[in-house]
Amino acid sequence: ESESIQLSIELNLSAPPKVMLRSEFNIVPAVVSGRLPEQNMSLKTQMEATNHHKRLAFNAYMENQISSAKSSVVGYTTKPGAPIYLIRNDAFPFRRADGVCSTKSEKDSWVTYHFLPEALVPDDDIITFEPSVTTEKSTIPKFDIPIDDVYFRGLLGDRLLVKDANNTPTLVNVSDAISNTRLIALYFSAHWCGPCRGFTPLLIEFYDYLKNEVAPTHGLELIFVSSDRDEAQFQQYYQKMPFAAIPFSDRPLAQRIKSQFAVQGIPSLVVIDSLSGRIVVPQDESRRLVHQACQMGEPAIERLFLSWLENVPDESRSMIEILELSCAEAENNATKTSENDSIMNSKAESYLRRAEGRHEDGKHTPTSQELLAARVKKIFTKLVAEGTEPNTAGAQAIQQATIECKHSPTTSLDEGLVLGKRQNYSQDDTNFVKIVSEEMYTLHSNDKSLVLGVLVVAKKYIANVQKDPSNPRFRTFRLGNKVFDQITSKLGGVNLLTSLGFSCFHSDVDFMASIPLSMDLELMSTVVEKIIDKYTD
Repeated sequence: ESESIQLSIELNLSAPPKVMLRSEFNIVPAVVSGRLPEQNMSLKTQMEATNHHKRLAFNAYMENQISSAKSSVVGYTTKPGAPIYLIRNDAFPFRRADGVCSTKSEKDSWVTYHFLPEALVPDDDIITFEPSVTTEKSTIPKFDIPIDDVYFRGLLGDRLLVKDANNTPTLVNVSDAISNTRLIALYFSAHWCGPCRGFTPLLIEFYDYLKNEVAPTHGLELIFVSSDRDEAQFQQYYQKMPFAAIPFSDRPLAQRIKSQFAVQGIPSLVVIDSLSGRIVVPQDESRRLVHQACQMGEPAIERLFLSWLENVPDESRSMIEILELSCAEAENNATKTSENDSIMNSKAESYLRRAEGRHEDGKHTPTSQELLAARVKKIFTKLVAEGTEPNTAGAQAIQQATIECKHSPTTSLDEGLVLGKRQNYSQDDTNFVKIVSEEMYTLHSNDKSLVLGVLVVAKKYIANVQKDPSNPRFRTFRLGNKVFDQITSKLGGVNLLTSLGFSCFHSDVDFMASIPLSMDLELMSTVVEKIIDKYTD
């Protein structure tokens, strides 16, 4: 005689099961929601931290989330040299991270950690303390900074004294002496001044660390403006400095510079943005800040330099971000396929890229990135010489150079056997705005500045694609790059972008975001603008 059994199950919310993080090696989630916030661990530290320190930072983050009863995070995924990407329930199903790289060692693999009931987590699934791993320094930026040469030649004269490898000063054109520097610091000092002789060694320590360890290029250039009484004193004092200098013979110029910046006493340090010529750090603050940073050690020196970069005008920062997007991503996409390349650079897609590198006769052919950077600088210099304001000239130069590169000769493809047609899918923008707005609740939509920050960055990416829709380098970007991190660092920011039509996927090197070819760019731009207007009101 058969018997039927009725089984009832209900959740006992008063006694939730104890959970632990389970490790899944060489496994990645379907999508990530963002990275661990800056206040828990900075992006730079996340890239360099060991698994042990990453776990400590994640645990501290979760303790705060649980205590505030607003946690939607179910784990995280990371690997050496990558940020701590947070995941939620939409991260399932997981998949293997092999992709195009199946020969990676376990220590270099992606690992996904997710909460499971304690009974389902092996006893030996723990992260132990491990020594810090020294990571390679970030690569030097490949783009040229469009410095306002006309302004700085007018300020500093035609030539500067610059030290060579043997510490021998030689006269160099100003344009070459300050080439590709982000900040220019004028150091007003003299050998006869006691406080100057005390501050100069600290400034040398500050400069040497930045130049050798933090930013060999695209960093800070110091220029000594002497108040010495004679040539002998100048030579004796300058012999100890690694900086550039105004020649002592050009004393009227040095006096004019002092007057222009209202220097009343020495030592004095004035920090200037190289793109706009505006003062970034006033002289009454910079000397004190350098002194404090040197007392606190090398990490403090780097933090101070980065804080100065944050103080440059918004137009200069935007210009650098656009150059990074236009040139750095192009460099990444043009790199030869290797086992650490992303799927976007896989061998199967090499036919989509224009042949670059060398002619058959062995001569070098400039890459698209090199051509774009050179054109930007040339057009920028011409516009400034014609009287265009530097920030306006920078924006116009980037736009004009992009259009020129777009219409440069490319390799044509033969027609294949399969023919098709493209049809854009569009929907009513009002409904689109409604869908996107609903997603904002995940992003704590009551914080207008947070939502606006994500949308403003998204608008920049969409605008870049609109300039050149057929160019794949504008459509795909790493979640870990400096610009996109303004979105990734906000939990829910990636989800907001996917609701706008961006896609998110894992390339085995990093998580990537892209704007699919099927997306209606005009619709996306309209929606973003409408929501920005809504949150600005």
